Amino acid sequence: MRSRRYLTLDPIYDISRLTLLSEIAAALADAMAKFGFTALGINGLPPPAEGSDPRILAEIAPEGFRDLYIGERFYQVDHICAHARAAYEPFRFSEAPYDMKESRGHERFMQALESFDMGKGLIVPVGRSTNIPACIWLAGRDPDLNKDAKLAVELIALFAASKARALSRPSDIGVCTTKLTPREREMLQWISAGKTSWEIGMISGSSERAIDKIIAGAMMKLDAITRTQAVVNAIRLGEIEL
Repeated sequence: MRSRRYLTLDPIYDISRLTLLSEIAAALADAMAKFGFTALGINGLPPPAEGSDPRILAEIAPEGFRDLYIGERFYQVDHICAHARAAYEPFRFSEAPYDMKESRGHERFMQALESFDMGKGLIVPVGRSTNIPACIWLAGRDPDLNKDAKLAVELIALFAASKARALSRPSDIGVCTTKLTPREREMLQWISAGKTSWEIGMISGSSERAIDKIIAGAMMKLDAITRTQAVVNAIRLGEIEL
């Protein structure tokens, strides 16, 4: 049985937004199930010293997982979460490094994940809009983590997280303050088509350095830590078309 948990980063939170958040999580879970993921969460990543509450926006996980995670204090040895705090690019659970001095704790944690069929998964960082790093985590017994699937999962997860985070800040809902320049929109449109800075430079007649500078400016305006996230946020805000 899967349990669901929904919290908020904003004290002003009504039933309608909670319902929408539930729908977002359910839709994301349905989409991720096609890739073999059976559990997921959208949450902040405070330091372990601040306690076990990861500031969850949405979580769908096996019954008993969260209680075990807190009861066993796995947040103190969760090397996946620790790596996610500093990561800017998506990574597989197996790619998260850990301190060999704490290997027994890490092994216990991984054994616990496997007991819930959550031993393999993917972390997608989503930035620091609340001064706390945040991510989407996806887990399953044997999910599809090949290159093409990983990219599709990243895009879908970022769309869901973007909407969920907007719902956690009621004052921001419906207000688009992002003002991309025509040049920034052009660059992001090319990125959405899979072009690199070098390729965009060849097409537009600009230097790769100039392209990188324009893209960096757009990423800052869009509160994005990766180019993929910038494209996703720009599409959601209506700045560019898919």
